[in-house]
Amino acid sequence: MSTKGFTGGAGTGKTTSLLHEMDAHLAAHPLTPEQRVLALTFMHGSRNRLAERLAKSSARRHCECMTLDRFAWDICRRWRSRLRAGGSLVPLEFDAPDYDATCEAAGRLLAVNDVAKWVAARYPVIVLDEFQDCAPVRLALAQHLHGRVEMLVAADDFQNLNRTDESPGVAWLRGLDCCEELTINRRTADADLIAAAQSLRAGTSLPTGVSTSFKLIGAPSAAVAASFISQTMAPAAGKDVVLLSAARSGTSKWVEKVIELVTTKQYGKQKAGPVPIKWETNAENLAETTIAALGLAEGNGHISAAAIIALPRGSVAMQLSRWVEHQRRVLGRTEFGAAEVRAQVKRAVQRVRSFGLTPHGGRRAMTIHQAKNREFPVVMVLWPFRVVGDVVLARRWLYNAITRAKRRAIVIVEDPQQKRLKAPPFAYPSPAAAAPAALGAAPAL
Repeated sequence: MSTKGFTGGAGTGKTTSLLHEMDAHLAAHPLTPEQRVLALTFMHGSRNRLAERLAKSSARRHCECMTLDRFAWDICRRWRSRLRAGGSLVPLEFDAPDYDATCEAAGRLLAVNDVAKWVAARYPVIVLDEFQDCAPVRLALAQHLHGRVEMLVAADDFQNLNRTDESPGVAWLRGLDCCEELTINRRTADADLIAAAQSLRAGTSLPTGVSTSFKLIGAPSAAVAASFISQTMAPAAGKDVVLLSAARSGTSKWVEKVIELVTTKQYGKQKAGPVPIKWETNAENLAETTIAALGLAEGNGHISAAAIIALPRGSVAMQLSRWVEHQRRVLGRTEFGAAEVRAQVKRAVQRVRSFGLTPHGGRRAMTIHQAKNREFPVVMVLWPFRVVGDVVLARRWLYNAITRAKRRAIVIVEDPQQKRLKAPPFAYPSPAAAAPAALGAAPAL
């Protein structure tokens, strides 16, 4: 059994290469009826998209796709008696899981020969995508299985949005000397989009020439930003254009003002707008909004079954209704305690995260992190004044944002004094020009 890695920039076909390699291996080494391909990634969004790709592969009926945290949870659940026998706590709390503790416990189990042999017998082929996001506690899961299974790994260290040094996962993978570097961009053939992405990776100034496919705009006001967005999004189909933000919903007044103007005003000679835009639902926010809708944010009162069933339609509401109907049919219950319902809401949200039940459609706004590993025909990026303090990390965020685009990327920067586009991460002055500034504070992002 061997490990093979694929590295390269966004859009170079790392996931495609993974699946082609998997298909070739399965053609030579077919699975037995009880065996499965195990596909793992770090984020639920990446897992959803990996599952979609697997559904079109030769493993479509013989695969399981989950996050590394869920895989660790399954290992701990199956061998929880062994954890207890060894004097370890069993970190299987579903309502408030400690993901790192679960991964650490799973790593200890996989270090045991018979546990690792069972996993290898069940999953002789393991596909790992977005491996640059693996912290040491999750990397250990792969390390314990290395050499026991056919392991196929994809990573791009520059797309790690949480750190700027080399990630442990990428360092380990390179140390194995098993990586193939992919260099051809298959997501887009547009020279301007490719040049902008290459500039961000290299730490050089973004191109500022006239281009229809890549634009960098300094917006002196929210109204100017809204005008660009409205005139781009209004004539486009709903799913063709996405608005990415470097700030989460509710954390940037400028971003919120821009979106408010887009959804309420008209701009340009063509009177584009208003354009309805909704923040893409984040599973982490579903519990809070659902509990608030039930009036159970605080206190220990009770709520009727009818009130729970009356929740507006949605993935969480659907699961709550099923739970209520089961309780009513089997136990005859028609009233539930607030604490019990809050716990059940959290369980429902976990299922939404695990199985990707959150619906997406229409014109959307989302964070750069939410857009990771996805692609859209046209991407518009809102870059508020306060983003991140590290220039290298800011370049990674911006790179991840513009490389989601297949045809056009427009970056709109909050720039009331018209100075930010001349500073990192957008531009890098010559050494002579930058020398006097080096004595002062670093440019604000």
